[in-house]
Amino acid sequence: MDMKIKFSGITVILAVLLIAFLLVAGCTQNAATQTGTQTPAATQATPVATVPTGQATAAAATQTVTPTQTATPDSSDYKVDTEFEGSGDRDVSVNLKGGIVRMLTFTQPKYADSSVVITTGDAIFVFENALSKEAKAAYTGDAGGNAGTPYIWSQAFYVPQDIETAFTIDTTGDWKADVKVPLAINSIPPVSLRGLGDAASPFFQINPGDYEIDATLENADNFGVTLMSFDGKIYPLDTPKFTDAQLNGNTREVKIPFRVEDGNNYLVNVICNGKWELTLAPAGNN
Repeated sequence: MDMKIKFSGITVILAVLLIAFLLVAGCTQNAATQTGTQTPAATQATPVATVPTGQATAAAATQTVTPTQTATPDSSDYKVDTEFEGSGDRDVSVNLKGGIVRMLTFTQPKYADSSVVITTGDAIFVFENALSKEAKAAYTGDAGGNAGTPYIWSQAFYVPQDIETAFTIDTTGDWKADVKVPLAINSIPPVSLRGLGDAASPFFQINPGDYEIDATLENADNFGVTLMSFDGKIYPLDTPKFTDAQLNGNTREVKIPFRVEDGNNYLVNVICNGKWELTLAPAGNN
C-alpha cells in the first residue's frame, strides 16, 4: 500500500534527499526523553498508509543475503541507500554511511506478521509489525479487498557513523527491504496522517511551541508515536493508558499533548496494530 499524506497549512511539496547539514533540535513532552536506541514497546506510526505492528515468530536457521547497494559518489565502501530481498528469516549486513536518518520500507506480496531488528553500532532498533486479529480480518477478508495486493510498512532509524549495519528479518514468505533517506516536505502543522499498522512520515518543520496529536484508532489496542529529528534524536511521546471511556464500538479516541522546545525538521514514527488516523496540530487547534 502506498502511503498518502494530506497536509493543512503550507502545502508546497518538495521531495528532497536529506543529506545536507544537520540542524540541532530538541523536543520535550511531559516525561519524554531522547534516546539513542529505539526499542518501540508500543506501536509505530505512519501517515496515510497501511502498516502493521508486529510480533515476530522465532527465527529458524538464518541465511545471509547479499544486498544490492546503490552506488554513491562520496564513498565506495559506505552507502547512503541500499535494498535487499529474500524469503522467510534472514540476516543481512550492509555498510551504511553515518550521520544520516534512514527510512526502512518493508514490502510483502501479501500481509504477514514480520519484524526487523537493526543493529548499528551501539544503537538497536526493534521494529515489529503485526495487526490485531480484527484489523487483519478487515484488511485481508473479502470486505477489505486487499488479499492480492502487496503489503508495505515503514519505520525510520538513525545511523550514527560509517559502520556495518545488521538487519535481522523474521517473517514468512517473500519480502523486499528498501533503505533510503526519507523525503522532506515544505510544510508545518497542522498535518494529517492515516494508515493501517506501522509507518513513518517524511520530514516536516515543527516550530517551538505546544502541540497535540488527536488520533482515532480502529480495531487497535496498541498505539504509540515517536518524533525523530533531522539529526537523529528520538523523542517518544507519552501515550495515555487506554480506557473504556475512549471506546465507541471498535474505535477509540486518543489525545497526546507535547511540547517542542527547539524548531527543527521532524518525522513521525507511528506504531499501531490497527487502522488509525491522526492530526498533529498546535495545541487548541484540534
